[in-house]
Amino acid sequence: MEMRASAFIHIVTWNSAESILTCIDKAAAQEGFVLGESLFIRVTDNASKDDTVSRVTTSLRPGITLVQNPDNLGFSGGQNQGVSEFLKSDCQAILILNPDVGLEPDCLLKMFHGFTRHPKVGLVTPKLLRALPSLEPIYPHVIDAAGMILTQACRHFDRGAGDWDRGQFDASAPVFGGTGACLLISRECVLDLCIPKTISDEDAHMIYPQLRAGWNERAQLFDEGFFAYREDADLSWRAKHRGWSCWYESAARGNHVRVVTPERRKSLPAALNHYSVRNRFLLQINNWRLRDGLLMFIWGLIVRNTIVIAGVVISEHGSLGALTEAYKLRKRAWRIRGYFSR
Repeated sequence: MEMRASAFIHIVTWNSAESILTCIDKAAAQEGFVLGESLFIRVTDNASKDDTVSRVTTSLRPGITLVQNPDNLGFSGGQNQGVSEFLKSDCQAILILNPDVGLEPDCLLKMFHGFTRHPKVGLVTPKLLRALPSLEPIYPHVIDAAGMILTQACRHFDRGAGDWDRGQFDASAPVFGGTGACLLISRECVLDLCIPKTISDEDAHMIYPQLRAGWNERAQLFDEGFFAYREDADLSWRAKHRGWSCWYESAARGNHVRVVTPERRKSLPAALNHYSVRNRFLLQINNWRLRDGLLMFIWGLIVRNTIVIAGVVISEHGSLGALTEAYKLRKRAWRIRGYFSR
């Protein structure tokens, strides 16, 4: 008899009042799951200043829990708290979910089907469409993500992002990775990809001292040195090194309010561009290998990195500190690289 699917959904919020209740309601109503029995939802709030917490509190019921952090631990630190709770549960997989994503009723069930595609599928990503603030899809449909790709310039993109949905991504297939906005990860894959506690996070804590509290209790699935941005690409690349595959399950659908896009870089908050620059270098130190090829070394590590550094020095002065932080975190990144190269 086939085992019944069970899932732990983890949502990290930070000033997410506008969409969080709709996100929770859609997550709690997933077909094939029973809230409090085979489906559990945890919201971890990263010190929101709006009324996110009070809104989530009104939605609490058996199977839905809320944890409030006194400080912002970033996407990585906040998600790692939930990963620890997931590992204490009996659930088969954890769904990393953004508060601005609305799942279609059968999305989670169809994502679980992705695990049956191949024994080494450890991550499953759905077809995401661009959404209105109501978390309903924009019409006509616009692709938000159909899996993640990695280019020879060592740049990662959400496949199809911004294209009209003409059915061009209706075929399920293996992909490089999946966006952290909605990513299902099996228990076995989580256990294999966690960064061991023998690798000190002291360098990261010098930059983000709030991460010291509770560090021992957090499973280090997402690299907390990233804090936020590109941590999903880092996880996807790490999974590839460990022999895991990410599967794009096209029949699984969700809707995502997209804020950060490459073409909007100049209008984004300085902090996001700062994270983008620093984490680009951490991503490469953590993951690039000789087997990734000479072209990626030339176009990604030499040409593109030179362009990025020149851009920061000439015009994006707010990101100069990102280069300094990348340098401070380099030894820690090399230790992570060494561990997952074994």
